[in-house]
Amino acid sequence: MAGLSGNKKISKWNLIESIFFALLVLIAGYALLQSPFFNVKKILVQGNRYLNQEKIKSVSGIKTGVNIFKLNLDPAASNLKLIPMIKEVQVVRSLPATVVIKVKERNPLGLLPAGGSFIEIDEEGVCLMKASAGIPGLPVITGLHYDIPDPGQVVRAEWLENALAVISGLPEEVVAGLSEVHVGEDGRVTVYTMEGVQCRLGQAVKIKTKGEVLAGILLELSKQDAGVEYIDLSCAGQPVVYYENNTGAI
Repeated sequence: MAGLSGNKKISKWNLIESIFFALLVLIAGYALLQSPFFNVKKILVQGNRYLNQEKIKSVSGIKTGVNIFKLNLDPAASNLKLIPMIKEVQVVRSLPATVVIKVKERNPLGLLPAGGSFIEIDEEGVCLMKASAGIPGLPVITGLHYDIPDPGQVVRAEWLENALAVISGLPEEVVAGLSEVHVGEDGRVTVYTMEGVQCRLGQAVKIKTKGEVLAGILLELSKQDAGVEYIDLSCAGQPVVYYENNTGAI
């Protein structure tokens, strides 16, 4: 009997402890939700390069002065994903009073003609925004047939992936000097430099190798006065430079 009485006392004490702990949690939770110490005082934006941080803050819908624990961060992330330039986004709390918005932007890779203007697209062919020609590092992609999509949508065009693979695979210094990337009906790619030099790359294979060779050839040509009709790099291991006097030189 004494043992049973002791067990009842222990159970009663455990119940009291549980109730007391639950009350502490409730009081602590109430304090966290009501204390101005946890009101949002700062919103930090990280990873943006093209987008204005004030626009990102505005689209997120997050305001200062709101208790950080009352914030629902999922709608903020969903709102930001609607911006075509944003590829990935993460919104997190940084206690006691800061919200951090981490974004990964899409990088413009080339331009597509769109009526009387152009649109920027990234490496996945996503339409980003309207743009003008002559942006350094963004060659105009020609030779394709497509319907112009809304920002954030993927451009659907046969052989577009060939053009994007070429631009992505060529050295940065080569891309910076390109004015146009043309794709033929058979998928073969020809690029044109700002100086008007035509470079036939053939199919979008071994682009890294072709790019390294092309960079070297263009560097050598920049030291010469001879006019060049075109450079043929269809076969990566057998580059040929055709001069305007109809002679070819390997």
